[in-house]
Amino acid sequence: MAKNHTKQAIVAKLPPVLKQTMAKPISGYTDPTALRTLMINAKRLGRDDIWGEAFRKLCSLEGAEQTEPLHRDFYETLAAYEYLLSQKNGRATRASRTRLKLKSKGVIQCLEDWVTSKTPTEGYELLMANGLAEMTGESLVLKYPEQFPEAAVAAAKARMAA
Repeated sequence: MAKNHTKQAIVAKLPPVLKQTMAKPISGYTDPTALRTLMINAKRLGRDDIWGEAFRKLCSLEGAEQTEPLHRDFYETLAAYEYLLSQKNGRATRASRTRLKLKSKGVIQCLEDWVTSKTPTEGYELLMANGLAEMTGESLVLKYPEQFPEAAVAAAKARMAA
């Protein structure tokens, strides 16, 4: 019998394409710890889109119990600032001065003081540096202009334009 001397082509088998699916949509998460884990994994995998969505959901949990829309948005902004501040400092960091001012003067006065200050707040600069302009106090003043004096709205417009 003759041997078959035809060469067989060696075909490298490619690994199957990994289909990455999430157990549930990000909007369904209500546990901050689970969202933080999701954010860590998204960052590790280079999924900035998932990280951003999870980050916004995490921040929205902070203001969820607020009934007033401006107050809810303010607490989301505060949560975003504190998260970024913690990342910057490498440890859990609360915005202590902001929380004291919030307790003594309220949301409206806090925002008004932020936007009318001569220099931008650290929170404004940190949020802007991370591409979160929509979460700044200035953005909230522009979103709810009817609740603020005209001078505060004008100051917020000017800072956001700069």
